[in-house]
Amino acid sequence: MLQEIYISNFVLIDELRIEFSDGLNVLSGETGAGKSIIIDALGLIMGERVRNDWIRDTSRKAIAEAVFLLPPGGEGLLFLTDNGLLEEGEDRLIVSREISPSGRSSARINGRNVTAGVLKELATLLLDMHLQHEHLSILKPDKYLDYLDSFAEGSAELLLEVGKIYSQLRERQEELRTIERDHKDRLQRMEFLAFQIHEIESAGLQEGEEEELNLLKTRIKNAVSLLEGANLVQSYLYSGESGRNAHDLIAGSLDIVNNLKSEEFYAGLSRELEEIYYSLQDMVQRLDAFRQGLDFEPQQLEEVEDRLYLISRLKMKYGDSIREILDYLEDARVELHKLNRQQESKEELQALIEVLQQDYLSRAAELSAARTRAAQLFQERVNSELVELNMPQVKFEVCLERKEVPSCSGMDQVDFLFSPNPGEPPRPLARIASGGELSRFVLALKTVLARVYQVPTLIFDEIDVGVGGSALTAMARKISQLATSHQVILVTHSAQVASFAHTHYLIEKQVENEHTFTRVQELDDETRVKEIARMLAGDNSPLTLEHAREMLKK
Repeated sequence: MLQEIYISNFVLIDELRIEFSDGLNVLSGETGAGKSIIIDALGLIMGERVRNDWIRDTSRKAIAEAVFLLPPGGEGLLFLTDNGLLEEGEDRLIVSREISPSGRSSARINGRNVTAGVLKELATLLLDMHLQHEHLSILKPDKYLDYLDSFAEGSAELLLEVGKIYSQLRERQEELRTIERDHKDRLQRMEFLAFQIHEIESAGLQEGEEEELNLLKTRIKNAVSLLEGANLVQSYLYSGESGRNAHDLIAGSLDIVNNLKSEEFYAGLSRELEEIYYSLQDMVQRLDAFRQGLDFEPQQLEEVEDRLYLISRLKMKYGDSIREILDYLEDARVELHKLNRQQESKEELQALIEVLQQDYLSRAAELSAARTRAAQLFQERVNSELVELNMPQVKFEVCLERKEVPSCSGMDQVDFLFSPNPGEPPRPLARIASGGELSRFVLALKTVLARVYQVPTLIFDEIDVGVGGSALTAMARKISQLATSHQVILVTHSAQVASFAHTHYLIEKQVENEHTFTRVQELDDETRVKEIARMLAGDNSPLTLEHAREMLKK
């Protein structure tokens, strides 16, 4: 609720502070006293456009500030918490707006700078301002479905289910659209991957192969000199002139030493010569194997160079080494498998989407049925309130139609229709011409929705204009009834309406030192009688005062 408003240097107001109470707060006074200035200041606080003529003294800034007490769990509290504008556990909100002499304005929520757009968004959660056909948030068509759902038994659970299924359906449909949109690119990618995989696999690469091929290439190129060297070494070691090669000389030396093994020195030498002898045999065998390995085919060097060229070409495409090429091959296989799975996923998605669509239509149909029943109940209750507001000829209808496009709230769209006179076709509320009719209808609507309408403070600026007699008395009773569930702040010229106030403020215009000021006074019992008398007849005669007392007593 709105606890307090502070206004400084604003139009006729030099400085003003008003503390509001629960229930019905009435602002009254002579025409031109400045009642609507207070409403303008509230509008400024709630993000309305700045006007240059609002600054009283152009040498200093104008200030409008409001203090709100937020109900626990309310939408305003959630909005502020979600946007980091309120600390956890806080429930007191200070909203301020300043206008500098240059015309620039600034806005703050609990000391934090915000934009006018944030104030406007917040305003719809804190205040509903009925300002001569403007700012009627309760009559915004995008709210109608919420109002109807508040009357639909079981709609909350159905709405959650419909919203959940709708969200899942949208996600799956978006996945399917992505798959279908990328179908051509996917096929091209699959074809390209298949080619790369085939190219690498057909090469039959082995780790370490390139190093071995380079060694073989060098050996083939040097085969002649290597063979000559092997032959010459083998001749020196084994196959040279008999008795002159190393094998024969060592064998002869070993025979001599063996005959002298009785001497310890020759026994040791014999073992060493035997090791040399067997080592020479091993060397000869290895040389022989090496020589045989140098017997290359004429085309073998070309084959080795072709293989190295193939590896080099693959390295240019897929990596700097055979290991990197093989890693690329594995990645390509994984990606190709995923792309192949997408086709299967598409078919699975299509099947899932069909199931979700059926579930959605089924639950949305249940929700529509609940809304149809609620529409009849809501319609009856609003029409009953209109009768009590002395408007028996007015008919209100709830028009519930099926939408072409599904949404998270189901397949329904709703409009509120209004027929002011018998025989006239019902029309949308936005086309209602009479201000008095609209005012009373808004009261009827808010009375019916009092239990579910979450905006805590309702502000009416001369809602009773154009209404008189018994209709005005009925309107006053409804406003009083509405004030039992909401804080109501009302600017009025009607004594009937003002007599129901829980707190009554008198707005007066005073002249001091040739300057005009607006003052606000909270009335006590006696001063309130005088103000009601003034509103009744414009004077404080004994008869009028007695009439005012009787009205307040009733």
